[in-house]
Amino acid sequence: MDGLLVGYLAAFAVGGIAVLSALLLTDIGHGDGMPFLSLTSLSAALTGAGAGGFAASALGVAALPTAIIAAVCAVALVSVLQLFLTYLRGQQANSHSGRSSYIGRLGTVTLELPAGGGWGEVAFTDADGNRVRSRAITDEPAGLAKNAPVYIADVDAEYLHVVSIPDASPDAPAPSNQ
Repeated sequence: MDGLLVGYLAAFAVGGIAVLSALLLTDIGHGDGMPFLSLTSLSAALTGAGAGGFAASALGVAALPTAIIAAVCAVALVSVLQLFLTYLRGQQANSHSGRSSYIGRLGTVTLELPAGGGWGEVAFTDADGNRVRSRAITDEPAGLAKNAPVYIADVDAEYLHVVSIPDASPDAPAPSNQ
């Protein structure tokens, strides 16, 4: 093995370990600085350059074309990584909380809930302050009219189970779910 081949192989190994460490052991993007200059992006560039350079060197390509191939592979891998990380950065903060966190919240009926098992819709604010609208059912004998204040008593895979709260304001602070 010549020195160029070993150098590209080392760059690939170091970059690969660094990018895996950055993805698995750290937070993805802190919002400060340019995302393409992050540790994750620089590690991906090193991995791409190492892989492209190693492959070109192993095939016997001359030094200058090998360097160009390595640079193109680095840019390609960083571009793919940034495209992938864009979706991860855009996730909502509440994507890790389940529907069970809605139990105990106060809301308002936005689409009438009929008696006898038919469904309607309620709106409420979740623990992170996000406005949520969801299908709901009630066991109230008379159903629930639009704008009626409700308490979310239970959840299942399809519906929120709500009960009416006479004389309550849906804007009142919700009880703690802890």
